[in-house]
Amino acid sequence: MTDLLAWFGLKRFPFDKNIKTADVLDTEAVKECAARLDYIKRRGGIMLLTGDPGVGKTLVLRQYVETLNENLFKVFYTPLSTLSRADLLSHLNRLLGLTHRASKSATYLQIQRTFLESKEQLGKTVFLIIDEAHLLQTGPLEELRLLTNFKMDSYDPFVLVLAGQSDLKRTMDFAVMEPFSQRIAIRYHMPGLSAPETARYIAHQLKLAGAAEPLLDERAVEAVHELSFGIPRKIGAITEHALTYAMFDHKRTVTPEMVVKVKKLEG
Repeated sequence: MTDLLAWFGLKRFPFDKNIKTADVLDTEAVKECAARLDYIKRRGGIMLLTGDPGVGKTLVLRQYVETLNENLFKVFYTPLSTLSRADLLSHLNRLLGLTHRASKSATYLQIQRTFLESKEQLGKTVFLIIDEAHLLQTGPLEELRLLTNFKMDSYDPFVLVLAGQSDLKRTMDFAVMEPFSQRIAIRYHMPGLSAPETARYIAHQLKLAGAAEPLLDERAVEAVHELSFGIPRKIGAITEHALTYAMFDHKRTVTPEMVVKVKKLEG
């Protein structure tokens, strides 16, 4: 069986999710998101980061976290968001490396004290990222809101980034979420790539993989953008499937017909 990498002269699969953060394409969405993360880093408080699945939220967060000064920030990350109110507090307690407490109130106070002491005594701001936050129910979200109340609601000693799919944005519009929504210091809904950015993204990823020349013709790139809605994960999947189709068809270049064909085969 012919190997995809050998057929196209690639060193690795072009849309591997283990991309180095230094190799992330600097799109408008990436720059906009980083600017808002800079703001919440300086200000403290809550940031809401939303976007469709595969748009690149977690990758941008991973890239940004690597820029933080370890002497000034202490980062904690969790994608575990399908938890009850009590379980969420226990999970955060373990994530912070704190001693188990029997009661919810003791756990709550210990977590708050840790945020405060880290900022005021150690000079390190806790930077807490909760990924897949669209899965959080209103109860756990209420616990997170209460955790941000310091000094009679006059102080933000840590950063909380809630990252999730578009449903999270809609959840915050519910009347019951109004108290939480008012506490959000900054929001960003990450869009898909524009048509020119999709072309740059495909070319960038293929070049990183070792492609010596374009592997998709111009109209094929346009077809990928149209069918993927500019979502990077979808762009990668459609492009790789189209490359595979071209290989089995003994072709060195992907045409728009191949892109449409593989998309139909996907269902």
